[in-house]
Amino acid sequence: MSVEILELTAHETPVPNNEQIVRKVEVTEKIASIIPLVILAIFFVIPTIGSLIEADLFRAFINGVVSFLICGLIIKVAEKIIVRPMRYVRYKAAAQVLQTQMQSLREPASLWRSWFLTVPGALAITRGGHLVIVDRSTDYNQLWLNRQQIVSVSVEREATHIAKTSHGSSLSFGWVSGGGFLSAWTMGRRSTTRIRTVETAFLEIRYRFEQNGAVYTAVVPFGEDRRGADELLAAIMLLEPVG
Repeated sequence: MSVEILELTAHETPVPNNEQIVRKVEVTEKIASIIPLVILAIFFVIPTIGSLIEADLFRAFINGVVSFLICGLIIKVAEKIIVRPMRYVRYKAAAQVLQTQMQSLREPASLWRSWFLTVPGALAITRGGHLVIVDRSTDYNQLWLNRQQIVSVSVEREATHIAKTSHGSSLSFGWVSGGGFLSAWTMGRRSTTRIRTVETAFLEIRYRFEQNGAVYTAVVPFGEDRRGADELLAAIMLLEPVG
């Protein structure tokens, strides 16, 4: 989506400059993409190349397999203790800034929402009947839409199945009866798998700027708050211009 389109359809009042948020998101995503590459280079590429230089193909193969498995583990740990906390802190702060902007629009907002589950964003419904969106898809410019520009709104759901397997111990014992018969009881190793389904919801808002024009999509994540997504959908569908 071009900035020119947003400027042509923006509200008449000046909007905040969110260049700092744009840079924050870009830098955060760049760091998140570089960390796995650095880990691969240090723990996989360099050891493997060293073995190849020594012309030891078998050792290179073994080192490569072991290093690859170690890299996968380190990347998961880095994602948990570095990338996720970094995104959480930086994106939550950005979302708070966007929420403050939604609360100080020229048209008073009847409701607003901000999020930072994936990347930061915010929206508001004004008492004048506008839907205001500011997120990565709008390049963090405020996008003002009226009801006629909204093509459709839908709640989509994704189900993630999380499996957890627990293992039990094994035990065997037996005895010989007076008649010479052998009796035995064996308790083998048992494994129990429990599957938990986590359903997440997100709202898809499709809009266009002119009749028969291109259609664009804004996505609002709701996590496990399915009801919240349904309520916002209803509020948008009931938009009416005032005055």
